[in-house]
Amino acid sequence: MFAAKSTAPQPSGQEIARTELCERIFAAGAARLVLLRAPAGFGKTTAMLQAYEHFRQTGLPVAWLTLDRADNDLARFLVALSTALSPLIPGLGTGAEFSGGPDALAFAMIDRVSAHPAPFALFLDDFEALQNPAAIGIVTELIEQLPRGAQLIVGSRGVPDLGLGRLRTRGRLLEVEPAQLRFSEAEVDAFLRQGRGLSLSSDDVRRLHRSTEGWAAALGLASISLENRDDPARFIAGFSGSNAAVVAYLVEDVLGRQTEDIRSFLLRTSVLSELHAPLCDAVCGRSDSADMLQRLEQAHLFLVPLRNEHSQYRYHGMFAEFLRAELARQHAAEIPWLHRAASRWFADNGRPIAAIEHALAAGDLALALPELNRHAQSLLDDGRVRLLSRWLDPLQESGALDASPMLLVVHAWAVCFARGPRSAEPLLDRLEQRNDIEPEARTHRLAMRALLLSLTDQVEEAVPVATEALASAPSDLAFVSGFVKVNLSILALVTGRFHDALRYADAARSPEQIRSSPFNFALSGAAEGVVDLTQGRLRKAIAGLRIAVSTGALDDNRPTNGNALVGIPLALALYEAGQLDQAERLLVVYIPLIRGVCIPDDLITSHVVMARIAADRGDDERAEQMLAELEHIGHRDGLPRVVAMARLERVRTLLMADRLFHARAELDRCGDRALWSRVARLSLRANEVETYDLAVARWSVRSGHAAAVVRALRTELDAAERAQRERRALTLRILLAQALHKTDQHNKAMRMLARAVRTASAEGYVRAFLDEGMLLRALLLELRSVPDVLEVDGGGDALAFVDQLLQEPVDRAAPHSPTDAGRDITAASELLTRKELQVLRLAAEGLTNDQLAERLFVAETTVRTHLRNINVKLDTRGRVEAIAAARKLGMIG
Repeated sequence: MFAAKSTAPQPSGQEIARTELCERIFAAGAARLVLLRAPAGFGKTTAMLQAYEHFRQTGLPVAWLTLDRADNDLARFLVALSTALSPLIPGLGTGAEFSGGPDALAFAMIDRVSAHPAPFALFLDDFEALQNPAAIGIVTELIEQLPRGAQLIVGSRGVPDLGLGRLRTRGRLLEVEPAQLRFSEAEVDAFLRQGRGLSLSSDDVRRLHRSTEGWAAALGLASISLENRDDPARFIAGFSGSNAAVVAYLVEDVLGRQTEDIRSFLLRTSVLSELHAPLCDAVCGRSDSADMLQRLEQAHLFLVPLRNEHSQYRYHGMFAEFLRAELARQHAAEIPWLHRAASRWFADNGRPIAAIEHALAAGDLALALPELNRHAQSLLDDGRVRLLSRWLDPLQESGALDASPMLLVVHAWAVCFARGPRSAEPLLDRLEQRNDIEPEARTHRLAMRALLLSLTDQVEEAVPVATEALASAPSDLAFVSGFVKVNLSILALVTGRFHDALRYADAARSPEQIRSSPFNFALSGAAEGVVDLTQGRLRKAIAGLRIAVSTGALDDNRPTNGNALVGIPLALALYEAGQLDQAERLLVVYIPLIRGVCIPDDLITSHVVMARIAADRGDDERAEQMLAELEHIGHRDGLPRVVAMARLERVRTLLMADRLFHARAELDRCGDRALWSRVARLSLRANEVETYDLAVARWSVRSGHAAAVVRALRTELDAAERAQRERRALTLRILLAQALHKTDQHNKAMRMLARAVRTASAEGYVRAFLDEGMLLRALLLELRSVPDVLEVDGGGDALAFVDQLLQEPVDRAAPHSPTDAGRDITAASELLTRKELQVLRLAAEGLTNDQLAERLFVAETTVRTHLRNINVKLDTRGRVEAIAAARKLGMIG
């Protein structure tokens, strides 16, 4: 399968040389990405094949991968990508033998690629098929990590979300659009008269070039018709080259000139995404498909050969679309029968996913439902939740699942993990209204209700339901019992019962659980890792979370979804240890997934950590964008804690820049007492360190009111230590040290800071110090000058740790102390980044979003993001209001 995808298609031998275009691509050595973007039939693949061959002949190593819809399965995509790259990158392997999870393979692959010392070119064709945000995120990261001289050459019908604006501004992007792909008149002449051997006059060539506007597909079809025309000039005069004309000539001159047998074969096999003799025989009811496929290839009837041992083919994308449309027009009644035949062949040959796809395409529930009942649970165990939800959504809406309670249950689980608890809740409500459901489905139902309560911050309500679900789950129902134990572990963690949390996590990792559900097994490992992180065992947490993320052998049928619930805690742990590159790579993969699921702790953690990484690298605009997106999601989905945490992180950022007035104003927008009172009673992962009270204390220390919070910080520290919440205690010690220093209690401050350093040095907690900015750096320098304080209990490691911290860069923001906090124009203007001010000034000139995008050389979506961020910062509700507010504050004229 992957050998075929990673082999460049065979040229037909009649293509015209695109010399100028290939030279342009070859000369774009500074570009990391070469994007050929055009609709079907513009010759993207042909141009890419010629560039591929041009690179190969010059000695540059090349690789090819043709993408398809199945590559939206992340594991499959990674194996395919690794298979394509493995001949170029020593030690990479194909990925099929890799024992880690999808993200582990992604990072191993990216690390190998970035460390590769030589340039190469990787061609990705049919990129529009790739829609999975995680897969696109990996390609984006791969582009960023390419070694010097290496390139990705991408062919796509649409504009891919690969950070084109950023690449464009850095001069790292070459864009080849339809205008550049169109044939010139000279190329049309060469194609028709030399390539196709047609006897045409120069005027004929000129007219055909003008009527087709150099569209390769139209020219190719016209050339087929011209082979059998006695009066080519008359034909050319009437050929417009439009879409309608192309379809008409496909009907009349391609299909119309074939024998009935060939026409029948072409139309009936168009329902297949892969073509090989046994499958075509089964679908068409014949025994000579191997010969037929060879004849079609020799006749150049848009058949793309895939060089592998099975003699597989596929139709050219545009031709396949045309054939399917013609099949629907001429033989609509046969389409279900054809899909049924394909479904039965795939089922008989051990390929259940393709079998189910074709059964559903046939609309044959009698064929599809047994296969779904047979395989749905195992697919759920493997985490194939997006695939399941895509299949089951329309069946649930039509009522087709009403007679299959277990499929209703599987659908609800899949929707929960694919689109989040709020999307799953109506499905669960309907399940709970049924009285005819069997005991096994009832157990699933109870376990799911406990999980939904847990994921929507209803912790107190979730505990008794989860306890009841565990008591009622039979021992042979491994998926449910394992999931309930994982949920109880998370609930015990949140309520501060760490021993119980570890006990439930251990129970969820029995040998039966490992065999039945690697998905559950990974989540139980994640639960233990979060307990370790909370209790200060950072090294153990990272090791355990790495194992949890890599649970399950990776091949084209292994899990692809759900591991964000493991990957995001690992990203947090890596961030705490100062391993920012690894944390960022995880988040590039998992943030798009978690945005769709909307689990509060994972949403908050992922966006806040990514914002801090961006800020650490000086990309303040990206950092603010992450927080604005987090706040937007919180408003959109009615998640008040998410909204509050976006604002609370903005408070911390403003404080690091000494923008005290703005920090206080933002802090006042976070103060929902009921919310924070509830948060204070729990050990929520996203609020283990950052809470409203802690933000108030940080503001007080920096604004000259440290004395007012010393007692409260001591009380909080005592409570954290009694509860064994060592990660929280570490931050409280650091803050208390700053407060004591501000109140001239220097000796106490040094002893408190030394205690924090000794604890952190043993486990490698780095960011807890660096994230406090320049004020803490000054205290660390003072502590380093009195090493006796650190040398208690053998402080050699602690001294080295302080030296390490002092070598790290800290917040680069210049201090800002407005003399009149309410009216200082400079302070007001600092609410917005330079780019946002530029957007606002241009918007004030009356430019539309499209015009703004063109002027700024960015995508229109980027403009919308800037405008949304401006409205959030200025507390306005639209462009006009934002412009008025900015003028009032003196930001713009």
